[in-house]
Amino acid sequence: MQLRSHTSRTVSFRKQKEHRLSLHKRAKDSSRGSNDPAPEQRLRVLIVDRDSMSSDLLAGALGVNKRCEVIAVPSSDLLRVMAARHADLVVIASELNSKSRSGFDLAQAVGREHPDVAVVILVNQSTRDAVLNAFRSGARGVFSREQPVASLLDCVERVGRGCLWAGKQESDILLDAFRSIPAPSLVSEDNSPSLTARELEVVQCAAKGRTNRAIAADLGLSEHTVKNYLFRAFEKLGVSSRVELLFYLTMRGHLVSTTGTETDDTESGTGIKGCQASLEER
Repeated sequence: MQLRSHTSRTVSFRKQKEHRLSLHKRAKDSSRGSNDPAPEQRLRVLIVDRDSMSSDLLAGALGVNKRCEVIAVPSSDLLRVMAARHADLVVIASELNSKSRSGFDLAQAVGREHPDVAVVILVNQSTRDAVLNAFRSGARGVFSREQPVASLLDCVERVGRGCLWAGKQESDILLDAFRSIPAPSLVSEDNSPSLTARELEVVQCAAKGRTNRAIAADLGLSEHTVKNYLFRAFEKLGVSSRVELLFYLTMRGHLVSTTGTETDDTESGTGIKGCQASLEER
């Protein structure tokens, strides 16, 4: 009887110890989870720089951000890699060591095959041609190599959240370009709308940074239908990208959103402050 009782107490003590260890492990895991981002929340970023060494160096610099999973990819393999695995954002150098295409050409190809993937284009200098070509190629952000890597981290995070990014110099170039181009009207010569009500609804959503999938879900349409509406609207308005659409609708007063933001961490609306032009996707 004494042996059985002693054995019972030993088993009970062991179970209590295992229970305490289990609780300690759960608390530790919970504490670690509060600091580290959940895997599904990490931004998957692909880097295509001028050459393999530059891509690896840039990927390493961006990889210090635990909220990003960064992978260097050769320009010739980018579309194949994107077809095989999900990506949220692609950083592409405007000048690639490729005879077949430039970074602008590659960005356009990404936009055609993966319209919901955001693109940031790296330019050597923020010249007028480089900035305008980048946004015309479908980039949601233009970043100059003259800026520090820390600013690129901010750029990638914001564009990954649905923002449009442009430094002060790039923003000035865009605004100057749009001021110098006579904007087409939303109404035709006989005062009838050149855009249908549905087309206007879709382009307003697109200018706010909404993806085709999100627009389709909001308006009860298919992604194919949304794509067709945008294609027709772009032709009617004479714009070639969502960035041009944003500036066009904003300047014409047809963008339905909260304007006049005064802080960098705004969660809605449009605004240009300091060194960036941002548009949040909600």
